[in-house]
This record gives sequence, structure tokens and C-alpha cells, in this order.
Amino acid sequence: MPIISIKFIKDVVATPEQKEELIGRVTEAFVGVLGEVVRPFTYCLVEEVPARHWGIAGVPMPDLPFLTGEKYAGIYKTSSDIMKTAIEQMKAANDNGPSDG
Repeated sequence: MPIISIKFIKDVVATPEQKEELIGRVTEAFVGVLGEVVRPFTYCLVEEVPARHWGIAGVPMPDLPFLTGEKYAGIYKTSSDIMKTAIEQMKAANDNGPSDG
């Protein structure tokens, strides 16, 4: 039995009507790929996580001042810089490739 899981922050992300629409559309997309045979067995769960039961960068959310402040911007920039460097190194290794010799 396929289970599709959609998670939201409770009372922040989607209205009840939007959740119902997502259940229908996500199920249609799933059936569109796997075929009608899966429709009667496909469960679509909308799970809502209460505020402060999730976090970003070790900080319980929602803490909007944190998300819009300098500390998170610095954490995000550091992570982004690390990823850019890694991608550049991988690209350089690919461009240089093993030599035939």
C-alpha cells in the first residue's frame, strides 16, 4: 500500500481547503506515474507539526526574528559557501579527469 506523506507546520502553511486539494492532486500525480492499479490502495496523509516541535539550525521554530536575523543569515551563508566550494572542486576534478597515459 503506497503512503504519500505531506507535512506542514500546524496553522501556518495551508488552509483546510488547500490540504484537500493537495490530497487530490498529489494522488493524481502518483496514479499518473504508477497507473490506476494503485489508486484504491494509495493513502495520502497530511501531518501537521505543532509550532516549536520542529527547528532550523538547532533553533525551535517558529522564531521569525531568528529566521530573518543576522545569525541565521550567517549560518546560511557559511553553508552556502561550503557547498559552492565543494561544487567547484568537483567540477574542477571532472574537467581535469583521469589522464590517458
